[in-house]
Amino acid sequence: MLNKRTLATISVVSLFAILITTSILMFTQAYTTTVALTHTVLGFTFIGFGVWHGVNNFSAIKKYLSFSTPSKAKTKHGLPSITAVGLTTTLLVLCLVSFPPFLALHFWGTQLRISDNNATQASELKYNVLNMAQNFDGRSITIDFKKGTAFHWPQYAMWLEDESGETVQAVYVTKGVGTNTFKNTVTLNNSELTLSRNPFDDEGFVFESIFSEDYDESRSNNKFRPEALPIFLHRFVKDIDVSETLPQLKLDGYTGATQFENHILTQKVTDESRQRYNIYFEINQSFDFNQYYSSDRFPDDAIYSGDGFSAQPSVLYHATIDFSSDQKFYAMSLVGHGHHSGRDGEIYTNMENLTTAKNIVDRIIIDLRQN
Repeated sequence: MLNKRTLATISVVSLFAILITTSILMFTQAYTTTVALTHTVLGFTFIGFGVWHGVNNFSAIKKYLSFSTPSKAKTKHGLPSITAVGLTTTLLVLCLVSFPPFLALHFWGTQLRISDNNATQASELKYNVLNMAQNFDGRSITIDFKKGTAFHWPQYAMWLEDESGETVQAVYVTKGVGTNTFKNTVTLNNSELTLSRNPFDDEGFVFESIFSEDYDESRSNNKFRPEALPIFLHRFVKDIDVSETLPQLKLDGYTGATQFENHILTQKVTDESRQRYNIYFEINQSFDFNQYYSSDRFPDDAIYSGDGFSAQPSVLYHATIDFSSDQKFYAMSLVGHGHHSGRDGEIYTNMENLTTAKNIVDRIIIDLRQN
């Protein structure tokens, strides 16, 4: 007959050994799907067996958790139980308050992972390097951008705000948005066709099979597209009027071509009057329709249902950086999306209807080590 207590105990010990191994690998080496998948799946399995182990050994565990003082102890486990809980609580509190030695350990692990990434994945990842820092004076920041599986030809912008929400400066803006130079117009060959997925995701897709394109190299400022990056544009252009062309954004030195490869960008923060900034990255690409954001979703919205093929709205990433902190690396997190036709500059946090838009970006890491 199968001994449940033995099964639970051996399973917990075995799973714990594997979790320790994968934890060390994740701490010291670059991210790999295999290690992360192993750690995640076995971690949840460990939780399940841990609960089962607790149920099967409830009486013994109850004795371990007895906090009786030694003089009144009914068991020998009183003092060790108090010590164990106290130690665990102390470590938890020190982590929550970012205890400097713990932070140093964390940063050391980050350095190991970055070094491993450069050493072992250089042949697998192609990076473009852009240095725009020579255009300005100030403090340098470096942005490590790795594209996601849904990345095709997006428009994007990165900028800084102070803690009150006032814009400080742009960091990088794709030229199409920054200069409002959209030189091509795309139309459907069949106006009755409804798109509910990105046709460019289909292997062997031929553009001319469903689209026609009018391209004019001399075209400039012919149509303002607030739906491209509504959060960024509403921050930098007050009182947007979609019937007008884009006002001068004064982005000289901050605009550039869309980078179609992973890239590392170095830029200067010209404002040195403060230490902490909110940094935002907004990205969007046409044609990434899905079941909710289909081409017929908003028939009365002239912008969404026009010739821009806006599809899923822009997505927004954010991090708070601090030049005075010992922390030098900041991972940007997905925090929301823009309006689907650029009607306002609000940040919408409900992302349940987004699909591939969340996969345009794999990661964005801000590096302040040069300061």
